[in-house]
Amino acid sequence: MSAGGLTPLEDFFENAPDDAGWCYIVIQHLSADYWSVMNEVLARKTRLRVLHIDDGLAIEPDTIYLNRPNTRSTLDVNIFRTSTYGAKDLVPHLPIDSLFASLASRGGQPTAAVILSGSGRDGSNGAQILHAAGGALLVQSPQEADFPSMPRAALSLGIHDRIASAGCMPGEIRGMFEAGLRSRAAEINSEADVTKAILELLERHHNLDFSAYKEINVQRRIDRRQTLRDIDEPRQYLELLQNNPEAISELYQDLLIGVTEFYRDPEAIDLLRETAIEPLVHKKSEDETIRIWVAGCASGEEAYTLGIELSEAMERAGKNISFRIIATDVHRQSIDFASTGSYSAEAISKIPNELREKYFTRTGFRYTVSPTLRQRIIFSVHDALSDPPFLDLDLVSCRNLLIYLRDTAQARVISMFVFGLRKHGVLLLGPSETLGRFDQDFETINARWRLFRKATGHRVFDKSVMTRSIGRRAQPLHAQNDDSIPVTRPKMSPVLREFADLRGREALMRAYDVLLKRYTPSSFLVTSDSEVLSWFGAASAFVDTRSNLTDWSVEHILHHDLHFVINVALEKLRSGDFDTFSRRVEIDIGEMHPQALTLTFEPLDRASKPALMLIRLRLEGESDQPACKPIEQAGEEISSQDAMLLAKRVHELERDLRLTEETLQHVTQRLEASGEELQASNEELQASNEELQVSNEELQSSNEELHAVNEELVMVSAEHERKILELSLLNNETEQLLELLGTGVMVLDDSLQVKRFSRLVERLFALEPYDINRKLSVIGPRFDFIDLTQAAKDVLEGQTTVSAHGTHEGRKMTIDVQRALGKHSSGTHKGVFVIIRPEA
Repeated sequence: MSAGGLTPLEDFFENAPDDAGWCYIVIQHLSADYWSVMNEVLARKTRLRVLHIDDGLAIEPDTIYLNRPNTRSTLDVNIFRTSTYGAKDLVPHLPIDSLFASLASRGGQPTAAVILSGSGRDGSNGAQILHAAGGALLVQSPQEADFPSMPRAALSLGIHDRIASAGCMPGEIRGMFEAGLRSRAAEINSEADVTKAILELLERHHNLDFSAYKEINVQRRIDRRQTLRDIDEPRQYLELLQNNPEAISELYQDLLIGVTEFYRDPEAIDLLRETAIEPLVHKKSEDETIRIWVAGCASGEEAYTLGIELSEAMERAGKNISFRIIATDVHRQSIDFASTGSYSAEAISKIPNELREKYFTRTGFRYTVSPTLRQRIIFSVHDALSDPPFLDLDLVSCRNLLIYLRDTAQARVISMFVFGLRKHGVLLLGPSETLGRFDQDFETINARWRLFRKATGHRVFDKSVMTRSIGRRAQPLHAQNDDSIPVTRPKMSPVLREFADLRGREALMRAYDVLLKRYTPSSFLVTSDSEVLSWFGAASAFVDTRSNLTDWSVEHILHHDLHFVINVALEKLRSGDFDTFSRRVEIDIGEMHPQALTLTFEPLDRASKPALMLIRLRLEGESDQPACKPIEQAGEEISSQDAMLLAKRVHELERDLRLTEETLQHVTQRLEASGEELQASNEELQASNEELQVSNEELQSSNEELHAVNEELVMVSAEHERKILELSLLNNETEQLLELLGTGVMVLDDSLQVKRFSRLVERLFALEPYDINRKLSVIGPRFDFIDLTQAAKDVLEGQTTVSAHGTHEGRKMTIDVQRALGKHSSGTHKGVFVIIRPEA
């Protein structure tokens, strides 16, 4: 609950049961210096006990718990844990997200999250984690909320169970607890055949087995898609899925909602940096490689966060260690999105400014990960439940994946991590996840953030994984053979199939290499762009790639004595005037022993761009090559023709070069002028940018303060309205009591000005509202039996009470003048009560 939540809370607790054994936790947005009186407000609306949250306090039934200002409150099973927000914590603080996420640790116990009126998006991320763990989510109707931002943010996730007014929510929760969550297992059993058919349909289309996921979560997502399609009967929804691929895709997307963000749980990232990443960088030498696996990476933010932290740790240590981050997920669309490395400004808002400028490039309204960081991260579609694990890992991060899975599936995934991690490798899980039966293989680094270090060298592997991956389905689809005997269709996972295909391609390439070595003559394969693609046989003696590993051109890697004749052939190939021909050249191989060669040039493919040419080599003394155009004997004439051809080409290139130089000179002059202008503009923009950045930081800080103050003012205003209403009711009750007693009262201050009078006095002496703050001697009634003004003065001067009896306008009455003392904000207040009792 945030701004405007006082009225919904009162409505909620007016209708909440006080003997159902429920525990209520109320989280407000409170500034550090504000002390709420919410406990007093709620105590007037319910008989439930109201307490403030303290560290180590255990929850109890029929109790309301309120958070304290500037404090993060979480629940560790049934025990509260609190911590004070510090200067390093990101703003705005998100106390509702923290509590919701921690509620997932309660396992299958009935839990409902309620989001009421408030500003911002606090509660949305935590609600996804809680909902994935089986909790219910109820959202106040935005039309009813004074500040609808928080309800709308929760509704945009599409995971809510109910939308209702605050007063109706207790009844909705009771219904869900008694009829929904408790009997859900029975409902699933009654629809088991339909659900099984739906899951088999999903597996057939998307190659993913959902039988390992928690039934209640899967069924809830199926029910949600069915409701959104406005279908009441499960079998009708199954028929829709069988005939509509779009509906299958919708359900698949809904079942695999990924929850992640950059620098999620900053305290956990700080702990990981200090206890795992920095020691790992310090221990590794520069000829080793750091390997990290991010399982269930969703849209990639976690993988990039670890990449940034590793890069920063190496920079601080002065090392340049190679590292690879393997980020995997079963959801193809999420992997494709993560691979682009492009995020919105809101998505990267938690990244510190200096890291954001260092590792991201802004393009319009998007921020793109720098290529240096991106090339160290491998994104791949991979099912941690069925595909083989990665090996020799130094760190595995798998946060909030296990909460979706059944116990057996959780154990299977943990076994993957045990198998893949090196000894002393580190495992990071979500705050609500545990190691289960594998805890003996790990030592705990931090229990709160589920950070563990592998303590053994054992590699325990769940054999059911390989059985599932390369054998039969867990729930096989059957087909009829000719003998009408059901047989199981074998299935191979995508990763294993890709591995098998790759292995086949590698074998084929090795076979090609053997064939080329055995049957291809000594030759070069060259393109019309002067690029040397490959060489065979004795041709390797005239190739030198040691001095140039990137530019494999004729000029850079072939023997210099070959350049002239090959360039002549390339010019003919580019011009299209090409027939197979030969040239004889002598190659200087050192030690005054020239080697005579005959080069035969043959076009292979002129249609493609660039064209291909084969250059066959025949060393002096070898047998004749296959027939081609004879080698001309007039050597001088051939050399002259070749020289003329190259000279023509050189002339054309020189002409183009001069034109290019003139153009470049003109462009350079313009660029220099523009550069000076841009430099001046850049300096101005840089100065303006620095000023704007400072102003933006100040405005952001001011905005947060104003946001907090606004929420406080709204709360205080609401509380004051309640006080005013109470005082108005009290005043009306007092007037009615005086009427019943037949008594009129007039209140005077120490200067004998009329401050208040009751309705009986108003009627008896014809007083009007404007007579308030006027002197008694001016407006007061005149009695024959008492001087009212003098009696009031006597009382102020020390006399306790002045009483008189007499008749006024034919009515007998008794008048008492008494001194009144009271406390006021400015000090002690003196005044006089005039009490008039007419006789009946």
